[in-house]
Amino acid sequence: MDYSTAKVANPKLTLYAFHLYKNLANDSKPVNNSNYLWHKCQEIGKKLSIPELEHLSIPEHKQISNEGFIEFPAIKHENNHHLSGEINRLQIHDTYALDLTFRYREQEVQLTDLKGLNQDNCLLPSNINASLGQTLVFFAQPVGTIDDEKAFAEHCVKALISEAEFNKLNVSFQSKGKLLNSPIFEYNNSADSPEKQCHILIWLNANRGTTDLENTGEYYYALIDLLNCRSKIIYARSESRWCYQQVRKEYSKLEDKVNQFNQVKNKSVDDKLKEFNQWLNEIPEISFNYARYLRDLELQRNTIKTNVKNYKLYLDKIKAICIQDDLEFLSSFLELAEDTFIEQINTDLAYLTPAQSLFEQLIDSIRGIVEIEQTRRDRNLNNTVQILGIGLGGGAIISGVVTQHIDKINQPLAAISPTNPPHPFYASLFISIAVTLFFTGIGCIIANRKK
Repeated sequence: MDYSTAKVANPKLTLYAFHLYKNLANDSKPVNNSNYLWHKCQEIGKKLSIPELEHLSIPEHKQISNEGFIEFPAIKHENNHHLSGEINRLQIHDTYALDLTFRYREQEVQLTDLKGLNQDNCLLPSNINASLGQTLVFFAQPVGTIDDEKAFAEHCVKALISEAEFNKLNVSFQSKGKLLNSPIFEYNNSADSPEKQCHILIWLNANRGTTDLENTGEYYYALIDLLNCRSKIIYARSESRWCYQQVRKEYSKLEDKVNQFNQVKNKSVDDKLKEFNQWLNEIPEISFNYARYLRDLELQRNTIKTNVKNYKLYLDKIKAICIQDDLEFLSSFLELAEDTFIEQINTDLAYLTPAQSLFEQLIDSIRGIVEIEQTRRDRNLNNTVQILGIGLGGGAIISGVVTQHIDKINQPLAAISPTNPPHPFYASLFISIAVTLFFTGIGCIIANRKK
């Protein structure tokens, strides 16, 4: 059924955005862009000419005081509609949470006018870019009879987003439930990154008591806490996928070394020592990076487990308030986190952790080869020095003795000819060389016996 001309009463669109305030490495100091959400609110306020947002205070490097809602009065908007709303800033442990709501006070508003609640897609993830992600909740009462609530909800999604952006985001229906006795529909896209994931809840005020229950706000803080846990789970899952890709890169580097090991081992001694010594400088760094990414992977798994536990706690609070509601659309996310996100990391760790011992074995093997070859080279050098020492030493002694006898012979050194017999110097030289070679041979025999 075509609901393009349908109307809703008292529509409002709420942005719940979550941004990291502190990180695990240093929980005493805010992250560099911790106040990003408040600056983004100022930008939106300037764009829409809302002074309360444009001049929103920025708590530089301080914890925000949960001061409650700041309302901004109605301003004349498109098609003579009056846009109003409120903002609420919260700090949930290490996270800043933003509740920014825009509403039309008119009793009847056509669906085609709903884009004014999200002017120029200003509340979409592509503009907000909250580090932990966001959820958009649209709440309105359909005017007239609705035969197909799901089809009506889909028209609401399309009415809130420009056609080009809707096609780009590829938002699709996820699940259906009931909250405060009225139907609620969940939409999302397939993005893994929390900054790009477009999570939308279309909540149709279809029962008389829903308005009163919603106005009391008893469910409000439990829902924000639950959505915060959801965002942290998605963020941790996204980070785990990034860590997995990085650790796989380091593992590939190790595999390359393992595949080259035998080839390098069979090279000449000099080439072998040169390359293995270079490896001994490279592999410890690869091993360190590998261990660090594995640690981060375990950290993301623990983050998911912690937030799954907290998610269950806040879901139980909502269930206690909404006894007769169908909250399966919230429970199904728990199953996804436990059965898919956590199990995927468990599988990754089971596959990648044993490689750490391979790093150690490779390093030990290379060190052993280098030590053996270096020891062998040193021993050969010592043997050579010893052999030369014996040969030259023995030759020098004999040469000295012969030289003493030559000095006693008073005969000029002349060219050898039939009439001139060889001078004793030549005999001395010959004897010295021969003796040096003789003692060198003795040195070789001694050195070989020591091996």
